[in-house]
Amino acid sequence: MLLLLAVGLLIGSILVLCVKKNKETLLLMGLCLSLTVYFVGLMIFIAKKGGLSQEVMNFLFFNWKIRTWVQYRFVTLGQLGYTVALGRYLFPLFLVQLAFQYSMLSALRKAPLLSRLSLVLPAVSLVIYYPNVYRALVARFPVAQDILVQFSYSWVLCYVVVSMVLLVVEYCSTTMRFSRRKFLPIVISLTVLSVLYVLYCGQDPGQIYRFYSYDYTWIKGVGYLQFALGVGGYVILVVINIVCGIFGLGSLLRYTQTSFVSDRNEVVLERKFDVARTGASVFVHSIKNQLLANRVLYKRIRGELQKEEPNLDKVRGYAESLCDNNELLITRSEELYRTVKAKSVRLVPVTLGRLEEITLDRFHKKYPDGRVRSLVDRQIQVLADENYLSEALYNLLINAWEATIGYEKDKPVELVSHQERLYTVLEVKDHGTGIEPEALKHIFEPFYSSKNTNFNWGMGLYHVRTIVRSHLGSLRVENRPEGGASFFVLLPRYGTARRRKGGEKE
Repeated sequence: MLLLLAVGLLIGSILVLCVKKNKETLLLMGLCLSLTVYFVGLMIFIAKKGGLSQEVMNFLFFNWKIRTWVQYRFVTLGQLGYTVALGRYLFPLFLVQLAFQYSMLSALRKAPLLSRLSLVLPAVSLVIYYPNVYRALVARFPVAQDILVQFSYSWVLCYVVVSMVLLVVEYCSTTMRFSRRKFLPIVISLTVLSVLYVLYCGQDPGQIYRFYSYDYTWIKGVGYLQFALGVGGYVILVVINIVCGIFGLGSLLRYTQTSFVSDRNEVVLERKFDVARTGASVFVHSIKNQLLANRVLYKRIRGELQKEEPNLDKVRGYAESLCDNNELLITRSEELYRTVKAKSVRLVPVTLGRLEEITLDRFHKKYPDGRVRSLVDRQIQVLADENYLSEALYNLLINAWEATIGYEKDKPVELVSHQERLYTVLEVKDHGTGIEPEALKHIFEPFYSSKNTNFNWGMGLYHVRTIVRSHLGSLRVENRPEGGASFFVLLPRYGTARRRKGGEKE
């Protein structure tokens, strides 16, 4: 049963590593591999130790043939004990390293030495528990046997507890719904794996090395290795193992599926973007030529109007508005063309207050009566090209306002900033009807639009996503339970502007 759990968890971790190759998945792979090694060592020890009823052995190994095959494999006590030691002392190391990796506590981020110090106890334990070293040490200092048992058991439990506390604190500190939903499978998976480990981590390798020693008096191994349980007791124990294994493997597979779908969508969208870039460049160029022609036409109309003297103030006002809109559209077209054509943007420290100012100025030029509620921490800085990033936010605000005025005229759209783990997040909320599930699948595709295609060509969100990606960020969209949709611009966290005593920015 333990072997099935171990193999399942190992397969899950391999799938995660294949889908998403980064430091977290490598540590998760090491975590599951060390737990597998530990379980393999325990099962071999159970098979060779014996002393249990035939019914119980059949229950643990499914049938006597498997148990007999495992029992008669040639493995020395030294090899078996060190296999158990590897799994026992590497698991808490990988677990605490994962917890450090996910934790955003400033004390840990500012003290990377803590992560390196966590290597000391596992490394020392693996050296001390090397068969020849352990036997020589215990032979010379018999009291070291009991000290090592108590000390090693204490520090592995301490590592597990510290890791769980860090993960829970990090989960509780995560305020945004989609971040919590993404982080939850990781927390569940690591918690369940830790529960499985704690069930068996009392098995000290020294117990295996000194299996035939007459002075073997300490008992801190796996429960069913120390006293005989009834079949009912084993059933309860195995049910606990199965439940923990299913939750752990299920969380791993869910995380893998989420990562796989996300990466697959990224590849599909990237291919569509590559095709769209050429078309978009030609498209924008033709639009620009048309707008230039409109400018010439406008000059002729204004010239004709200036020759006559009737009261045409209202007509002239419309003409001036047409001129302003024309100039604005030319500027937008040139910016879009440069964005599509350019391979990079110039990223410099910019405060959110500056981005807010530019964005709202552009928004009110198009919708003078549009209402925006801004809840932005103006002192926070991000690395950005203020022209391009404010253009992206402007597009999101325009979409949000158009969705809101068609459904809820009394409520303003919202521009909100968050500090979420490694990201500075800018959220644009509307109070419309939300986005249809089918539209959510295609919303970032170029030339896709759910609006009137005579006036909307479906390039807005494609343009926004291109800008956000050029800022090393990502763009997400979600329907809110209370109604409306939220777009999230996730940018790598850079820093904040603070005031020194002299009034200068630090």
